[in-house]
Amino acid sequence: MGIIPEALKRITSVQQVFITEKDETSFPHRKPKYTPLIKSPLKQNKHHHRHLGHGKTLFASVNATHEGTDTQQEALDEEEDEEEREIELLEDGEPELHRARETSVVQLFYDLFFVANLTTFTSVHEISDTDSLRSYIGFFVILWGTWFQVAKYDVRFGNDSAFERICKALQFGVMVGFAITGPNFDVTFETDTPAAILALQTDQTLTLILMASRLILTVQYLSVFWWLKEFPRARMPLIIHAVTSLGAALIFLGLYFSFDPSSPGNAGLGIIGWYVAFAVEAAIILGASAQVSFLSFIYTPMVERLGLLTLIILGEGIIALCGAIQKVGSSLSFTGDVIGQIISGVGIIYFIWMLYYDQTEKKRVGRLRQELWTILHFPFHICILLLVEGQATLTVWLKILDLINPIYDTAFDIPYFDPNSPVDVPPRGAALTSYLTNLNSTIQAVFKGFPTADGSTSVPWQVEDALVSLMPGVDNYTYFDGNISTIYYNSFTGVCNLFQIEAPKQDLTSDNNDSSGQQSVADITNIFFTVYTYFFIAAGLTLIALTLLLRLGRREKYRTEFFVMTFRYLIGIGLALLALMNLPSLQLNNDHAAIYTYIGSPWMLPTVLLSYLLVVVVDNLVAYHIRKKYLNWRSNSLGVAV
Repeated sequence: MGIIPEALKRITSVQQVFITEKDETSFPHRKPKYTPLIKSPLKQNKHHHRHLGHGKTLFASVNATHEGTDTQQEALDEEEDEEEREIELLEDGEPELHRARETSVVQLFYDLFFVANLTTFTSVHEISDTDSLRSYIGFFVILWGTWFQVAKYDVRFGNDSAFERICKALQFGVMVGFAITGPNFDVTFETDTPAAILALQTDQTLTLILMASRLILTVQYLSVFWWLKEFPRARMPLIIHAVTSLGAALIFLGLYFSFDPSSPGNAGLGIIGWYVAFAVEAAIILGASAQVSFLSFIYTPMVERLGLLTLIILGEGIIALCGAIQKVGSSLSFTGDVIGQIISGVGIIYFIWMLYYDQTEKKRVGRLRQELWTILHFPFHICILLLVEGQATLTVWLKILDLINPIYDTAFDIPYFDPNSPVDVPPRGAALTSYLTNLNSTIQAVFKGFPTADGSTSVPWQVEDALVSLMPGVDNYTYFDGNISTIYYNSFTGVCNLFQIEAPKQDLTSDNNDSSGQQSVADITNIFFTVYTYFFIAAGLTLIALTLLLRLGRREKYRTEFFVMTFRYLIGIGLALLALMNLPSLQLNNDHAAIYTYIGSPWMLPTVLLSYLLVVVVDNLVAYHIRKKYLNWRSNSLGVAV
């Protein structure tokens, strides 16, 4: 019973892999993994197992009989060819760095902090006006700029050592600091208000966090300099990297004093100083990197890293869209228009994914074009973020209109009213009673799907009071008309509040004595006008940015592809120009302006969806034409059918 079957013995012998056939057969091929204290970024001499040298390995001889060896061999050959091409790019005096071909797990872990910060900030900062839009973009600039500086180091010098793990842990702490300061972040200030003082204190904390992140990078670049100081062409670029990071840290420290709560007038200069520091820092480091081959992004996982970040930002759009779906579906009532918006929102995100990943190539392009392609992702990501956030808000807006339109139609379908005729004269009295009863039933039906926590109606009290005051009958048309307006305005505000959309508080302070709700309706409508404007601008600029990425990132382009690029530019410009419908000259004192008709229709998101679909179709038709033309050329040149 203790004898192992012959078949099992053969399997066991295959699984036991040893280093050589000589005296080392007792040492297993697997080596325990450990983390060195510090590790050189230089490429070490390594021999693949296919380079057997003295003593052929059983590993190679066993694998030779397995399927997939050819595929593995091709992958090894491709990697070796790529390494040889990378060496050819290096000039005399430049080091050969050990560069990972794929994004490491710890880098993906760091990206999780990015998406967590972005999601958290988006959930607490709704874009309701130009000030909140500026704050939203401002925080994204800080978040993306810091991520970019860390990513630039990781893809070129990152390795697995205790030193690098400690630095990465400190960078995790920086991201946690962003999460702490995010909820109170603001770039607009009002003197002597508690909110302004809190925002200034938050910015003071944030600028110290930014200083810490750059000090960490300074230490990391100095460690690389220590390893590469023997290479003449490596010294100055690395000194520039380290000094730039240190200079940025000192600038952020100096900006701490511009956010002094006792003198908020300097805060605006501090905000500008942040953005200037980010721009100058990126420009200097990218410029220094473009001067030498060993610091370029060629043959690094930068393309993959930016692709993953793009996927993360598209994922943020999915989160926002799902949140909007939960809001509009809380009453379990989906009209065809709302379903169309949801489908359009999903389709827009899907088409952006298609257009981006179908055109992304990992082939090497010039150093300058590679860096321009890389930095262009910054405005591209901002546009995607505004686009996906805007479409989620517009989905909720259409649901609000679906609920409020029946109230509007009923409220202003007023029976003939003769101010000179007593209201209780038949049939005027009966008509008025029927009208008010119908209006009350419509309002109750709308709010019935949104009961309060105690199960009572969520109809605003102003609406109920106005209805009660009209029920006995009225003999004053002005009084009657004013109450009907009060009913509609407060119903509109009440429906918006059900979806957590409220008028900006600062706009209500001057109308505290106005209970009609007209100002609140105007303020809420302006929110959606703002969303409409940046949504279409972002939709157009997203397509233009995709075209520029295609132009910079594609190494070889056919003449017909320039037609595709021109077509994309035209569609993108056309989408952005739709935002001009919100110009005051087109809507001021004009109740029938095109903006009111269009923003009240279900065609906003489908317009972008159909535009992107048209671009995808044209892209593929042109690609098919190029492919067919190539096959015909190859068939004619070879003399055989392909």
